Amino acid sequence: MKPSADKLEIIACAVLILVSSVGNACLFYSTSKCITGGLQTSFLLMISLVFVHLLKNLVGNTLKLVYSSGILLDSVGCKALHFTAALTTSLAIWFMLHLALLYHRKLYQIVHPLSRAANLNQEKYSLKGISALWVAGVAVYIPVLVYTTKPEHPSSANGTGSLSTNRLYMDCLTAFGNEQVEFYYGKIFLVLIDILPLAVLVFVCLWMAALLLEKKKMTYGDIWIGDDDSETEVLRGAKFSILLMLLITPLWASHFILVYFSKDLAACAFIPAVLTALSSGFSALSPFPLMLVNYKMKLVSFCGVQREKSTPQPADIILSPYA
Repeated sequence: MKPSADKLEIIACAVLILVSSVGNACLFYSTSKCITGGLQTSFLLMISLVFVHLLKNLVGNTLKLVYSSGILLDSVGCKALHFTAALTTSLAIWFMLHLALLYHRKLYQIVHPLSRAANLNQEKYSLKGISALWVAGVAVYIPVLVYTTKPEHPSSANGTGSLSTNRLYMDCLTAFGNEQVEFYYGKIFLVLIDILPLAVLVFVCLWMAALLLEKKKMTYGDIWIGDDDSETEVLRGAKFSILLMLLITPLWASHFILVYFSKDLAACAFIPAVLTALSSGFSALSPFPLMLVNYKMKLVSFCGVQREKSTPQPADIILSPYA
């Protein structure tokens, strides 16, 4: 006997919630453990991604799980579901772009050292940028939460659609009352604010790949010099940014194609579970590569260096000039 679509989606939601909760809790712990001084941009980006991923799974996927269990959501519940899913998807893309730009800038400075000193206020501007992304994300999607309504479907009214394999994607849809607003805002604007940053993310990561290849071939007077700890952090961060780009881009594109171009989402029983896996796969899997950026390094995310610098040297030790 084949499992029903609702059972498959319940299993998918439960697995994603569990994996994401464990992974993001570990990522938050490993990140917060290393914050000893000022809050660096990379740390704040990690923490922001943790909260975005947990919001997607603990709110969005929990609502899906409840709906798939047979408890119908009212208009408020459906609007909260779509608002959370859309907001967390966009914020994940924006924060990943910010992280890639951060490591691209650092990698570019290693491969092409600047002749002038770096801007000391750049870190402060980056921190303000992260706060601005949170505010912009909520502002962009507030109309989804406030001005949409849940239309009444005949299947939901007479109860004949209770066993449909796409109940969540048909009976819990929300829409704007105005067709022009629905088209220009809901169909074009909300898609562009995901596609454009995603395209820039792909371009930045390809540029980083070229810089990594250039760095690999670099010599200093025909003598290769090994990387120091700070360069190792930047190189690994750049490599994992490329890996995460290769993860988030196919997941987003596959979900977009299925939702916008599939004529019948109920054709296969596993489609709802597949859509859930595609929409939440990045939030469940990305914490583990990000932990490698934070933890599996010579620096251990600058922790090792900070502890070494904070360890006082005994006054009676004379360092050799050749040490």
